[in-house]
Amino acid sequence: MSRNEHHASFDRITALLTAAISNARLYTADHPQVVRYLDAAYQALCVQLTVHPEITLLVIGNDLVVNDQTIDSQGRQHAQLVGLLRRNGIGRVSFAAGLQAVDLTAFVQELSSEESRAIHSRPGIQLGQVEVRSSEASDAGPPFASGAEDQELLETIASLASLRDIKLEELKALYHQTRRYEKIDLGSIDDMIKKFIGGFSRGINPLRLLADIKSADEYTFTHVVNVCLLTMGQAEALGFTGRHLYDIGIASVLHDVGKQFIPDEILNKPGQLTPEERKIIETHTIKGAQYLLGLEEIPKLAVLGALEHHIRFDGSGYPAIAGDWEPNIASQMLAVADMFDAMRSRRPYQEPKPQELILKIMREEAGTCFNPLLVDNFIRLITRTNPLAQAA
Repeated sequence: MSRNEHHASFDRITALLTAAISNARLYTADHPQVVRYLDAAYQALCVQLTVHPEITLLVIGNDLVVNDQTIDSQGRQHAQLVGLLRRNGIGRVSFAAGLQAVDLTAFVQELSSEESRAIHSRPGIQLGQVEVRSSEASDAGPPFASGAEDQELLETIASLASLRDIKLEELKALYHQTRRYEKIDLGSIDDMIKKFIGGFSRGINPLRLLADIKSADEYTFTHVVNVCLLTMGQAEALGFTGRHLYDIGIASVLHDVGKQFIPDEILNKPGQLTPEERKIIETHTIKGAQYLLGLEEIPKLAVLGALEHHIRFDGSGYPAIAGDWEPNIASQMLAVADMFDAMRSRRPYQEPKPQELILKIMREEAGTCFNPLLVDNFIRLITRTNPLAQAA
């Protein structure tokens, strides 16, 4: 087997492990999807262990090195694996010949668990710790970036915030194109989505990037950018990467295009809507989906996001869908992000709510309005202990 073939095999192993871990965090360890990824990862490891007596994954900075080969981490599953390992204080994982499937399963279960941060070595799997380079490292959890890395992260946050503000203007133009039923060009937001992906792969909390609403007229566009950030942050934390994460970003940017087909006097009304006006507002989901369905080169996930983001976890909400229709997981993440940003925003008829109250409301509505697993994931995401991940 050539070096390139080994590299491809290592790349596949990290992708399968990440998929198993992220799905175990979302579902349960015995879920069929988790079992399928675990079986595939175990088989791939066993094949490589017939060639190499040991396979060692090293976390070096933001890179993953497998048996002295650096795996390109930009926008791929192993970037998420790097984050998971670092957050658990693990800098090295070595798989040895004789690895048992039960040990790999136990390792994935521990790494995906939120109940305990203790990850154990076991026969066939040996772990090493991340080197703590900061004298201020806390005993409360694994180390995060420090020193020069801190400064680099702060510069990245500033750069992404600047890009967000620039793209906000382009997003307004894109949304106005939809009102005229014109073909839209995703090129104006393509690099924004890709750079957001790079930021989230480094553990940046989306709260650091949220835009403030400067006027009522800007609410729709600022809200769309914020929902994009919050939804992509959730998705990255769950293990979505590459094209899947990119499509989720596009879907979140376009989820409210249907509002362009709602009269301005209703959309921007400075007060409570009448029942008739509320019915008109609610048509924006169907109108947005219909518009996007007629466009080429738009991810079909964007159509679902536009249609489903106001369907509640218990099946209520709008539009009313017959049967046992279950919204796509991306649409469910959109619903969480949409509600959070709406409640934190100042509107003509609503004062912003403090974050503690918003999270309390979301916890209370988990299981009815929201997928409870996604609520847990969202709260973990925006309240993690990395000082660089706190809201400004």
